[in-house]
Amino acid sequence: MKNARHKKAGRHALFACAVAVPAVGAHAQSNVQIYGLLDLGIVKRSNDTAKLDRGSNNRLGFRGTEDLGNGLSATFHLQTRFNPDTGTQERAAAFWQGESTVGLASKTWGGLRLGRAATPMNQKNWKFEPWESSGFNASLNAFQLGNFTFSADGTNDAAVGSANFIRIPNAVFYNSPTLNGISLAVAGQVEKEANARGRNRGFSLNYDSGPIALMLAGEQNTDRDRIGFVAASYTIGSARVMGSFTRIDQREIDDESSYVVGATYDVGPGMLRVGFGRDIDLDVSRISTGYLHPLSKRTKLYLDGWRHRTPVSATTYNGIALGVNHSF
Repeated sequence: MKNARHKKAGRHALFACAVAVPAVGAHAQSNVQIYGLLDLGIVKRSNDTAKLDRGSNNRLGFRGTEDLGNGLSATFHLQTRFNPDTGTQERAAAFWQGESTVGLASKTWGGLRLGRAATPMNQKNWKFEPWESSGFNASLNAFQLGNFTFSADGTNDAAVGSANFIRIPNAVFYNSPTLNGISLAVAGQVEKEANARGRNRGFSLNYDSGPIALMLAGEQNTDRDRIGFVAASYTIGSARVMGSFTRIDQREIDDESSYVVGATYDVGPGMLRVGFGRDIDLDVSRISTGYLHPLSKRTKLYLDGWRHRTPVSATTYNGIALGVNHSF
């Protein structure tokens, strides 16, 4: 009888453990997402041969959260970039070119991430450019950034300076919760890079409620160049109009001011895009137009055309791009 009671008690304890284990697991649910974007088109510029090129950065990413309870979650985000026309990596120096962060997120206090990610300014400036600041073909993103993308030696994406104008490595990132349409993002580099004049740091203050979106941002790169950015957009019916102004204070070359104005208009299932960008100090400008046609929720065809003008070097060229964009 005694052994029978012991066996029965053991079965009860085993049953209790079996019930308790799922309860603990339910407290720490994980969610992992795999996503990506593929964009390629035939691009032709004046006095140049046609080629296959991207209309947006191609990417493969992994992001996820783990519920830690009490409104707190652990987060991670990894994103690599590649060239689908050749299958090569976008930049050999950084496999996780898009982002590589780990952090914590609170429903009450916001999110804190550590690693490499987009600067506060570049997290949301795409909302104020018809081509979402892709930086290719008809995009007017160059007039949002100007020569802030160049280092003192005049090279783009060099080891110091421009390498940190869109993303910051070895940094801390904070994004506040949205309250009455207002949100704040700040970031700062922890480690000073070799030969750098300083550490990258920046902020972005955003308002997005109803038809109105506003943005104010500032940043300093590792060359200690500074950029200020202010933007606004307004949606009325099927149309959205937008504009931005950029001011750049650079140590080694002349300061710059530039602006972008643009609009999108929904036509049936598709969308018309038009925009104009100008660097006031360098007298460089571009006028762009395009049409985006969805074949499904994830697959779109696009046709873009643009005219780029640089009076100083007497350079003017036209461009056209026909491509396909697929997200997953």
